[in-house]
Amino acid sequence: MQYIVGVDIGGTFTDCVVIDENGSVTIGKSLSTPAYFSQGALNATADAARNLGLSSAEALLQSTQLFLHACTIGDNTLITRAGAKTGLIMTRGFGDTLHMMRGKVAEGLTENEIAHRSAMDKPVPFVPRKLVEEVTERIDYKGAELIRLDVPAAEQALDRLVSKGVESVAVCFLWSIMNDAHEKQLADILKKKYPQLFFTLSSEVAPYTGEYERSATTVFNAYIGPKISSYLQNLQEILRSKGLRREPLIMQAYGGVLGIAATCKNAVGIIESGPAAGIVGTRFLGEHIGEKNILATDMGGTTFKVSVVRDGVIERDYKPVILRYSILSTKIWVESIGAGGGSIAWIEPDTGLLKVGPQGAGASPGPVCYDVGGTEPTVSDADLVLGYLNSDYFLGGRMRLAKTKTLDAIREKIAKPLKMTEVEAAAGIYRIANAHMSDLIRKATVEKGHDPRNFVLFAFGGAAPVHASRYAAELGIRQVVIPLTASVHGATGLISSDVAYEYGKSDHVVVPVDLQRVNENFAGLLQKAYVDLRAAGFTERDVRVQRSVDMRYRYQVHELNIPFAEGTVPITESDMEALYDLFDESYEKAFGQGSGYKEAGKEILTFRLTATGVLKKPDIKAENIEKSDGAAALKNQRPVYFEESRDFVQTRVYDFTKMQPGTAFAGPAIIETPVTTIVVNPRDRAEMDAYRNVRIHLGEN
Repeated sequence: MQYIVGVDIGGTFTDCVVIDENGSVTIGKSLSTPAYFSQGALNATADAARNLGLSSAEALLQSTQLFLHACTIGDNTLITRAGAKTGLIMTRGFGDTLHMMRGKVAEGLTENEIAHRSAMDKPVPFVPRKLVEEVTERIDYKGAELIRLDVPAAEQALDRLVSKGVESVAVCFLWSIMNDAHEKQLADILKKKYPQLFFTLSSEVAPYTGEYERSATTVFNAYIGPKISSYLQNLQEILRSKGLRREPLIMQAYGGVLGIAATCKNAVGIIESGPAAGIVGTRFLGEHIGEKNILATDMGGTTFKVSVVRDGVIERDYKPVILRYSILSTKIWVESIGAGGGSIAWIEPDTGLLKVGPQGAGASPGPVCYDVGGTEPTVSDADLVLGYLNSDYFLGGRMRLAKTKTLDAIREKIAKPLKMTEVEAAAGIYRIANAHMSDLIRKATVEKGHDPRNFVLFAFGGAAPVHASRYAAELGIRQVVIPLTASVHGATGLISSDVAYEYGKSDHVVVPVDLQRVNENFAGLLQKAYVDLRAAGFTERDVRVQRSVDMRYRYQVHELNIPFAEGTVPITESDMEALYDLFDESYEKAFGQGSGYKEAGKEILTFRLTATGVLKKPDIKAENIEKSDGAAALKNQRPVYFEESRDFVQTRVYDFTKMQPGTAFAGPAIIETPVTTIVVNPRDRAEMDAYRNVRIHLGEN
């Protein structure tokens, strides 16, 4: 038997999903190990192997034909500022670009922080000014060399940086996107003089206009690159020693996977790649169950994330903001807040108001109920007190939850100071967490021109099925889908991913365009794509190509990405006319009817190309539907708190593993799976579909 394995490292748990040749799904799960993330990956793989009936992780890995991986190493390295000591070399006269941030001091701030912007400082730069060197050279905006690179000065700049202990170097010269000769020249000097240093060229990781954003992207890559390279190379060696014969493929934030060498070179591409895997899995599942408009919500232990799939297309962000820095590395568009199962409940000292998050307990010490050292009450603790979680059947009974300690923590930290009972405090925590999540979904939809009522909501991540029906109902959403692999959906997304490379080129073209120029731009990108995908083992016949451009009305500040039809045939005049019409339509969808100003004319700023090498996908088969009321899956009853009665109600508890496609029943109910818990509220109805997903129909009871 051959297997496809996906391993996703999250902030609290590490998940593993295994699919065999018959399409059967097996899940493994373990706590993440922040001190040594590879161990958590092995633990989750070993757990999946045990659930498969295999003797060890080695037995599974020896029969694995594809191993796909997503991790939070890049995110954690940036957040904790634990990256390499990095130096930055820029064109003389432009050394303050990164620190000035082009005045974008409000980027990445919350609405509350923006309201008090005068009290907010700029983020601390990842490269202090003393580690920024300026070198004489100059390329103009057309790519012509105006001033040669001062090689002796460049060597002296490197010497100074090395004497200050830098471990990595970012190189960002003005207009290197039009002519990268000077950056390549400096790279040759680096390789020859200091071969031990990791280095990043802006012309390679961010070949786009935007001097500040390009420098920030280059610095991020140089800052996390050494740690990413060390981790991935070490993981590859460990997996190889355990019997894996294929190179692991690593998830990228834009939704594709790449080999280890390509990932190490473009390390910035894996920042926020974990959420991307879940969105890819959402689209894959949506294709199977006939849903094209999906709100993908992911509630894990640390954060709550939401993304949008519209008409079967995943929305992307070409200029994401990471830790208040704007960068030029494409990622799937995801909004997130600190509202996970481990989010801490606390009382604001000045107002006495109950708050939830954004601080989290993480995997260590974790929620109080985990009984591994946590002392601060969290959302998961509230879920336990309200009866949603079973203290004897958490993670299928592999972890016993400490209910007495949880009650004590909520009583002392929340209930007593607010003069309420433990249950009232827990209900307040639950309501506030749900309100935070529904607010984020509203922001992700209404503010982008979408009506949430026109979408189906997918809820995944270990904590989402407990909360999803509540935060969906607040927005008028009528159906919630809990995937079969809800608690490990990111890992499921991995095994439905393809090898994909992203390419781009900035070139300012005013409409009407020169068709030859358009086709030459795409031809250059396509040539790079074929080289990379041939090296990855694909023939040109196996490659899918999607071309697009970033467009705007002339003299505007922001642009929209507009796609051409898939393929590589030369662009024609009729293709361009269709593109212009699609831009007008997309603009009005995004900003409102009548908002477009066609008389201003249009302009193209960036040409983009995505080249995809299709991997083997799991063969997920629909099962026969047999109508049932779930009596055979009924485990027992227990008291559960519901808002409708503001009290505990004797509630039926169902065993997910004994439910069959076609099983349906009305709420209130609890469905216990080996890896998560699904709450069906009193006014709702639940059913299992042909793919063993649980669909909750809101307000239909």
